[in-house]
Amino acid sequence: MARLGKIAIVNLALILAALIGAELIFGGWIGANYGILVLPKDFQRRFDVSGLYGHPTRTILYRRDSHGFRGAYADPSRIDLLVMGGSTTNEIFIDEAETWTAVIAQGFAQAGRPISVVNAGVDGQSTIGNLKNFAHWLPRIPGFKARYVLFYLGINDRNVALSGHLNKQDHLFAPRRRVKRYLLNNSALYTLFRNIRGMIRARRAKLLHDSESYDGLAWRAPERPPDLARAEARIAAFLPGYADRLARLAARVRALGAVPIFVTQADATYRMEGGRVLGRVLADGKVDLGAYATQAVINRRTLRTCRRLGAVCIDLAGELFFTDGDHYDDLHTTPQGSAKIGRYLYGRLSGVITPATQKTTKKSKKTPKNTR
Repeated sequence: MARLGKIAIVNLALILAALIGAELIFGGWIGANYGILVLPKDFQRRFDVSGLYGHPTRTILYRRDSHGFRGAYADPSRIDLLVMGGSTTNEIFIDEAETWTAVIAQGFAQAGRPISVVNAGVDGQSTIGNLKNFAHWLPRIPGFKARYVLFYLGINDRNVALSGHLNKQDHLFAPRRRVKRYLLNNSALYTLFRNIRGMIRARRAKLLHDSESYDGLAWRAPERPPDLARAEARIAAFLPGYADRLARLAARVRALGAVPIFVTQADATYRMEGGRVLGRVLADGKVDLGAYATQAVINRRTLRTCRRLGAVCIDLAGELFFTDGDHYDDLHTTPQGSAKIGRYLYGRLSGVITPATQKTTKKSKKTPKNTR
């Protein structure tokens, strides 16, 4: 029994040594450490989105790399375009090749001007979380550098303005179980377990986003135009802080030697047609404009502040109009809608972003303006 006990102890010691070795080699304990940040890294999962886009069967690949990014790039020190935003940027239920950030990259590649487009979207983040990314996430990435940083924003800030509460991911840190979060963020063994569990659960994946569709509804212009003044008064206390965060984001980007780009957002709760806003017709005949008024106020402040800062300003909400089939719920786009966003943004960015290999003239060193 004593001999068997010694053998068991030796074997356990060898196993423990192997596990520690694997953690040191493949884990995040040495070098860039993500501490207790609530950000997935070294993460891969296939989601069963059957029926979400009108397809009877569909499985998509969602992947974030060792730095927490989506998208292909050679080196974090040579990123051409970094994109930040919330779930409408992260696009957790859109395949790697069909996100709107991937479509932008495809547009540049097909034009013979390939650039790296890196997706740093985090579900739930507003400009509050975006600022924390510059303080607590990006500095942890060895040699991080980008030439352009695009912010696709407005919807999550609208929600913060109306609720008065921070979104969960705006905190960026795990408020509880700090030791557990620290272990989970850096453990190679847990990452392996999480990925295996994800594959096993793929067929049973529960969609976290709302699945209520706005397709097939009747849309009509209201009898009275939307009251933007009333909507602005409702969130008046929020707007100065929002503008200040936009200014601080632009300053953070320029401190990297990069160009800031701000893009406005729209959702599926209303339609734009011929310069008019249309609302869905309710059962009682009334017209519901959804979130239009508040979103329009947020977008107007975004553009005004962006122009004052001399950044690149793109009014997607005022220039790109969505239709049936573009969203699978009130906020999130289908592959069809993502392709529409990607093609539109490629068209607006193609004259702004130059390949890194292209020589820059004295004139082009100035921050380019792209305002509507």
